[in-house]
Amino acid sequence: MKASVVFIFLSVVGVAEALVHAWQENAFTTYWSHVQFSPYASLLGVPYWGLGVVWFPLVLVVGLLVTRLGRDSLRRELLVLLSVGNILTGYLWYLDLVVIRAFSPEYVGLYLTNYALTGLVVAQNWSSAVVKDFAVGTIIGIVVGVFFGPFAAVAFGLAGGLVGAVSGYTSTR
Repeated sequence: MKASVVFIFLSVVGVAEALVHAWQENAFTTYWSHVQFSPYASLLGVPYWGLGVVWFPLVLVVGLLVTRLGRDSLRRELLVLLSVGNILTGYLWYLDLVVIRAFSPEYVGLYLTNYALTGLVVAQNWSSAVVKDFAVGTIIGIVVGVFFGPFAAVAFGLAGGLVGAVSGYTSTR
């Protein structure tokens, strides 16, 4: 099966996960209600479930456009977009586990879906200089972050991947 078709499928799964999560949060039916009532449950007034409802349809539409409805290969430029989502999920991991001290499979499913989408783009474009810069940026970020603790290693790694992808993409243009 083509990676672009799997990407589109995973994007649809992400949309479904985000909608279910939004419904659960909005309907107050979740067992993690202490998360939704936390002062950390929104970004600039937008609840986190709302970010998922916007993010995954955006990734789906961009994926459909970039791959011409799944007919073309995944393009390395998707790494920049997905890295933004990875940085947000890194921050959300920190909020969930350290600040709020909550853990739920629904959150983890959303985060892992974004990581899987990133992994598909990396796997398909491994020989590209952009992907190599992404990998080098991620590794350097992790190494620097280790000196500041495990969450810093993740944060620096995610940010390093984004910087590497952007610099690799701009240097090839």
